[in-house]
Amino acid sequence: MPPEMPMPFRNLHGVIAPIILPMAPDGAVDVRSLECHLRHLFDAGVHGLWVNGTTGEFHALDVAERAVAVRVAAEVAAGRAPVVAHVGDTATRLAIRHARAAVDAGADQVSVIAPYFAELNREELRDHYRRIAEAVGFPILAYHMPRLTKFALTADCVVRLAQEGVLAGIKDSDGDMAWFRRLVRRSAAAGSELRCFTGGSAISDLSLFVGASGVTSSLANLTPSHLVALYDAARAGDWARARLMQDQLDDLLEAMRLARRAPTLSTVVSTYKFVLASLGHIDADHAAEPLALLDEDERQRLTSTVVPMVRELESAVRAKERGDDT
Repeated sequence: MPPEMPMPFRNLHGVIAPIILPMAPDGAVDVRSLECHLRHLFDAGVHGLWVNGTTGEFHALDVAERAVAVRVAAEVAAGRAPVVAHVGDTATRLAIRHARAAVDAGADQVSVIAPYFAELNREELRDHYRRIAEAVGFPILAYHMPRLTKFALTADCVVRLAQEGVLAGIKDSDGDMAWFRRLVRRSAAAGSELRCFTGGSAISDLSLFVGASGVTSSLANLTPSHLVALYDAARAGDWARARLMQDQLDDLLEAMRLARRAPTLSTVVSTYKFVLASLGHIDADHAAEPLALLDEDERQRLTSTVVPMVRELESAVRAKERGDDT
């Protein structure tokens, strides 16, 4: 019988924003901009923060730099909402080092992507998660993104680790709804308290419909109020409104795609940073090298299409909250 899950983990739900990481020109964490961005997210009502994920450029950060991002998030959160720190790396020893530093910096929970570069068998992967959970002393979250690793988790593997008390939850960024639905069903059938989140920005409504605990869409950086309202609509069973709001997010995603020359990780991260800087939420759109900044044509297209769409989506939610008819 796995140990009972601590209360903060049982309450992990809703919109967990996988934050972008504002940077100085030299790649260091821009603490002032990060604080400003996080305050904006909390003002919008997000239910938690996901630090040092893919959009947080964790791959470019050392132990101390990742810890700085966690510390700032924990200070801004001030106990109002959980801070999840991603601690994945290429080896168990390295991930444990990141995990301990994140907990010391104030993280409430840690998440772990499968080790990348090296190929593992299934038992080696399970032992990787077991050792990290043992090192921090509580169940952890798996970060499932097989296109960036050499390994895809199975639903049975995740449920087994949850039953062992190793996993408290999972963030799936693969976007395979059949896989995600199977995981939710098998977890429920096993009586597990596993918290299942999806990072697919185009399937937030679908994931909630099949039983997700919440969403970790990167769009929470740009439209946090809109995503919180979508989550609230889903919880209330207003699926027509949830679908409409998802359609609006799909239109935003399409506008972002059309504004960029290529849908690489570089341009995705740079897009978020450019839009946030244009909105005044961060100071600049610096990204970690060798990720590139957008060219002038891309910036102009984002300025003329995406930036006003973000403003309109967020202002519409605030107007509805005020009861305005406009």
